[in-house]
Amino acid sequence: MRLTVAMLLASGGVLAQPTVVAPAFDVASVKRLPVDAPRRPSVYETTPVGINLHVTLGNCIFWAWGYENSRVVGPKWRDYPTDVVYDIVAKSASPVPEPQLKLMVQALLKERLGLAFHVETRDLPVYALVVARNGPTFQKSDTVGDPHRKSAPGGSRATMFERFSMAQLAQIMDPPVTSRHVVDQTGLVGAFDFTLDLTPYLLDPGTGLPVLDSTGRQDEEGAYIWALPAQLGLRLEPKTAPLEVMVIDHVEKDPTAN
Repeated sequence: MRLTVAMLLASGGVLAQPTVVAPAFDVASVKRLPVDAPRRPSVYETTPVGINLHVTLGNCIFWAWGYENSRVVGPKWRDYPTDVVYDIVAKSASPVPEPQLKLMVQALLKERLGLAFHVETRDLPVYALVVARNGPTFQKSDTVGDPHRKSAPGGSRATMFERFSMAQLAQIMDPPVTSRHVVDQTGLVGAFDFTLDLTPYLLDPGTGLPVLDSTGRQDEEGAYIWALPAQLGLRLEPKTAPLEVMVIDHVEKDPTAN
């Protein structure tokens, strides 16, 4: 009997571990837009049974894996400016939670674009959110509940933050809002209430026109750099830090046939 069991184990018989099958959509279409097709803003539409995405590869990687563009090493065409944009429509036979949808998109990209990658740690430029010289100008929240933000009186980009931790504030400034991953190094523990108004730094006071960055987009990064010390007693300090990055080993521009 012992010999029989040993032979089964050695030969990968009935006692071997079952193969794990990656989750997959029942129906999926992945199409690359023609180079001369009109471009439109990115689309992320999800339902319990499917997705409708109009995205670059970089957009899709961020949605499915959570790696923003600054933490992906790969072909430059993966994100804007690029002529490689995909329409991805896929459906499942039954409802699945969003984390499962993301796993299914991961499997789809591997199958249809041949996406292969590995993960490693590299020293990358970051912004450290730190306390400015005169200290923070806001107080701990005296209410309970989930973090919440809403429009505040003032400029068009004035926001009231309720019950926000410093880590959560750092997260909302991550790319593509700024050009670097933002890490909390304030040492401030707990949840806080505060208001931040970016309006004076996003619009030129002389002309009323948007202030643009080097890429021609509205300069949100510069607005945060100026607004944080002036309004909250915090600042963004350029540093380097070890971060987990996705290194793309192989990917095709054109998907295999639907």
